[in-house]
Amino acid sequence: MNISRVFILASQPLFAEGVQSLLSGQPGIEVVGVAPADPGAFAQVQTATPDVVIIEAQGGEQSLLVAQVLKSIPSAKVVGLSLEDNRIHTYYQQSKQGHRVEDLLDTIREPVIPKSRSPKALRLFVLYQGHYGERILANIQNNAPRTWAVESWRAPSNLPPVVDDPLSFLPTHLPAADLVLSLGENGGAAQLLPGIVERTGARALIAPVDNVTWLPDGLIRQLRVWMAAIGVSAVFPKPFCSLTENCYNVRQQEIAFEDPWIGEFARQFGRPVLKIARDGEKITQIEVERDTACGCARFVARKLAGVDLREAVIQAGLFHHHYPCRATMRVDPGLDEPLIQAAGNFMRHAVEVEIVPLER
Repeated sequence: MNISRVFILASQPLFAEGVQSLLSGQPGIEVVGVAPADPGAFAQVQTATPDVVIIEAQGGEQSLLVAQVLKSIPSAKVVGLSLEDNRIHTYYQQSKQGHRVEDLLDTIREPVIPKSRSPKALRLFVLYQGHYGERILANIQNNAPRTWAVESWRAPSNLPPVVDDPLSFLPTHLPAADLVLSLGENGGAAQLLPGIVERTGARALIAPVDNVTWLPDGLIRQLRVWMAAIGVSAVFPKPFCSLTENCYNVRQQEIAFEDPWIGEFARQFGRPVLKIARDGEKITQIEVERDTACGCARFVARKLAGVDLREAVIQAGLFHHHYPCRATMRVDPGLDEPLIQAAGNFMRHAVEVEIVPLER
C-alpha cells in the first residue's frame, strides 16, 4: 500500500491535535509533522518532504501559505481547511477542488490528477453592484461565445469604505471560475476580491478602472501584491476599453501581460476592433471583431451604417458619447484628460484605422 506522508500546519493547536488524532492509525496515512501555520514553519515542512500538507488558517493567510507550499514543494498536494464554511479546498499546480470536511481522509488518499482546461471554455464570474455593472454583464451574457459559462453576484451597494471582515459579506458558496471580473462601484467591493478569488478558485482577475474613486491606486497596489502571492494573474485596465489580449492602459502607461484566461476574455471584449465595408463613399457594413465590454462598439457600428467615409471618425466620437460611456468625466492626473475622453479616442481610432485605407 502506498503511504501518504502528511504534515499539518494549523493556527489553532487544539485543531492540530484533533486532526492528528483522526489520522493516526489510519491505513495508508502517516503524520510526519505538526507546526503552527506561519511562514517560520516552512523549514520543518521541507525537511519532512510530505506528500500532503494540511493547512488550517483564515482567508488570505491560508492562501499565502498555500502559495508558499506549492512554490517550495511543487509535487505536494495542499489541503486547505476552511472551518467557517465546513469546506476542504485541495490545491495542486494552481488548481482547486471543493469537498466537505467530513471527506478529509478520502481527500488525503486520492491521487493528484491535474485537470487541463481550455480557455475557450472560460468560466467567468462577475461581481457587480449597480447600473454600470448590470449593463456590462448583460452585454457579456448576450454576446459571449457559447462555450463560456457566465455566473454573477450582486454585491451590497452599502459596503463600508473599509471592510474589516470581507468574508462575512460573501455567499458561503460561490461557483467555480477561471476568471473573476470586478464591476464594483466603490472601494468596499474591491476589498471583497481576495475572498471571491479564493472561493471560486479563479486563476485570473480583471478589475477595470473607469472611475478612480471606485478603485484607487493604493487599493490596486494591495490587490497586485495579494494576487501575485497566490499565483493569480491580475490586470487593472484604465479605462476598461483599453484592454487587449496582451496589454492595457493608455499611451505611456500601457502595461503588457500574458495570461490565457484574460486573453480569451479580451479577444471578445475590450479595446474596440471593427471591420468596415463601403460602397463608394458610404459605409455599408461594419463587423464588430471585438466589442467594448459595455456594448458601445456594437452601438456605434449600427449607427455608422450609411455614414459618409469622410465623416465616420467624427461621427464615431459623437455616437460614443450618446451611448453614453460610463467612464468618469473627471480629469485623470496620470493622463491629464478625462477617462471618458480616452475611451472616445479608442472608439475613434478603431474607425480611423479602417477608414484611412479605404480613402486611398
